[in-house]
Amino acid sequence: MFQGYARTAVDLGTGDGRAVLRLAKNSADTLVIGVDTNAAAMQEASRRAPSNALYLVADALEALAYFQGRIDELRITLPWGSQLRRVLEGEREFALAVAGTL
Repeated sequence: MFQGYARTAVDLGTGDGRAVLRLAKNSADTLVIGVDTNAAAMQEASRRAPSNALYLVADALEALAYFQGRIDELRITLPWGSQLRRVLEGEREFALAVAGTL
């Protein structure tokens, strides 16, 4: 959906960003976006990121709203506190609507 890439994957709650690095290195045709509110945690990974990896400092639910209908794959690393509760309380349906798969 994003120009120049066959696919787009978003990793919510990416933490240190290593999962984004792995996916980006193994899937050159995929734009991989890591989202987390903790910029410091992603800093080291972002320095080593290939051109198809991006790190976004943002609230996960706000990011979901933006990416709705624009991504091919959504990855959520659980548990992450209040976000896990939201998924368990019905946000799973919203997440499925965003990406189509979990």
